[in-house]
Amino acid sequence: MKRAYWMAVLCGLLSFSLDAKSQGRPVESVNSQRSPQIELPRNANGELSLSLNNAVRMAVEENPLLVVEKIHIEQAKQKLDEETGTFDPTLNLRGLVSHRDNLVASRFYPTGLYVDADRLSSIGLETRNHSGGRMNGSFEYRRLISTSNTQTLSPQYSANLTFTFSQSLLRDFGRDVNNTKIRVAQKGQEIADRTFYQRVSELVQQVESAYWNLFFLNQDLEAKRRSLEAAQGLFKQSQDLFAAGQIASFSVSQARAGVATHEEDVLTADNELKKFEDRLKVLLWLDLATPDLVAADKPRTDPVSYNVEQSLQMALLQRPEIQGLQKELEQREIETKFASNQTLPRLDVVGQYGRSGLSGLPNLTCVDPTSTLCVPVGSSIGSSVFANDIRSRDSLSSLVTNNFNNWSVEVKLQIPLGNHTAKAQLSEANLRYTESSTRLRYLRDQVEMEIRDSVRETLTAKKRIDSARETITYLEDQLDGTRKRFEAGLASSYDVLEVFDQLDKARTNEFKAVMDFNIGQSKVRFSEASILDKYNIELKTPPRYTFEPKYGDR
Repeated sequence: MKRAYWMAVLCGLLSFSLDAKSQGRPVESVNSQRSPQIELPRNANGELSLSLNNAVRMAVEENPLLVVEKIHIEQAKQKLDEETGTFDPTLNLRGLVSHRDNLVASRFYPTGLYVDADRLSSIGLETRNHSGGRMNGSFEYRRLISTSNTQTLSPQYSANLTFTFSQSLLRDFGRDVNNTKIRVAQKGQEIADRTFYQRVSELVQQVESAYWNLFFLNQDLEAKRRSLEAAQGLFKQSQDLFAAGQIASFSVSQARAGVATHEEDVLTADNELKKFEDRLKVLLWLDLATPDLVAADKPRTDPVSYNVEQSLQMALLQRPEIQGLQKELEQREIETKFASNQTLPRLDVVGQYGRSGLSGLPNLTCVDPTSTLCVPVGSSIGSSVFANDIRSRDSLSSLVTNNFNNWSVEVKLQIPLGNHTAKAQLSEANLRYTESSTRLRYLRDQVEMEIRDSVRETLTAKKRIDSARETITYLEDQLDGTRKRFEAGLASSYDVLEVFDQLDKARTNEFKAVMDFNIGQSKVRFSEASILDKYNIELKTPPRYTFEPKYGDR
């Protein structure tokens, strides 16, 4: 069910490879078989030989959790596009055809009816600027045919050109205020990028830790198997010495118990190995039925040195969590400035300018439809400004040639009384800023503690390696002497098993110290944000991710 769920979520996603020399390439969709893109060599036992570099590469390219983080990056980019789109201009187109039978009870319309047939077309453009202004320009062309005895032109053609501009001078004034949502979305995208960087670093550190655990458990299992063989040899030797009458029967029983104990140790070690091997396969997005993995790389045991202060400075500059919180703090500062602006009164200036043109033919409707003598209502236009404007295009030319202007300037002031909402929002923004600032200070302290702990852990592990090796050398000599005493009848099998168990424990301690030493180095690199440098992983600006259309998008 889990595999089917992930496949439903991840099907069709495009990813990219984190490579030292490229910004990214698409990664094929993860299939239900979890087939690795990297072919791993097999050893004589059919096990897959896995290097640490290949393990890291497979995890980065295959792990579905990184695909989820890439979805978050794309969501942040879409949010930025959404907020940027609020400044996109709007084109308005309008067409109108109408017919009106006007019933009028008036002395100017003795017949009680006149008819209007109207056609109108208009085009306009609305936009807003980043300083808080709005602009609107529109052109309207109209053709009217009317039987009204008040319209001297029929058909008449009118053209109107209008420009309107409004500008905020206090509240909502300025680029920073009007770009608040865009700037917050930009910081959100940067936070998503830093979070992705953090997830990759965490994944690499988890892979390194699992890899060295696998190596340790393999070594420990082999050592316990050798111990079991030695215990079985001691048991056979005890049987032979008992048959020769050189030792008592209880020595044989002790040797048999030692075999049983070491068999249990082998079973426990094998179970632990399988458990951690499955964890590593999950990190590499391998099917759990994949053949056993064997760590091909040898761990480091050579001494290392660290400069804690230098590592701390590096971490404060490069840790993605710190960078992400710094971006969040910048978000809060932007929001606080916007909230402060919203407490101001609103002062707006609105200006409008327009030009008009009109033309048409004289209306032949009678001034008095009830009179026996029809005097056309349009007979009087010969002495008017429309005398020579009888064509439809004349209304357009008159926009330029005639000085028919209209303009207005308006100033509006709104002073909120109390203004509790804006003040509360400003207080809330200040609290969010303080919260993010506090979290950033706390995180810096945590990072410093993490660096110091990982450095101490690594250096202590190196000392443990040296100590364990000295103990092993001593116990090997002691085991050799105890065996000789056992063969001479001066010691029991219990004495041999006791030294042998101590030697097993010392070897396990050495393996574990070596593992902790290498994991400790990984933790130091993670703490100082240099873990990706070891594998030449560069996280540059990722490409836009595309997704399969779904539902109504098809």
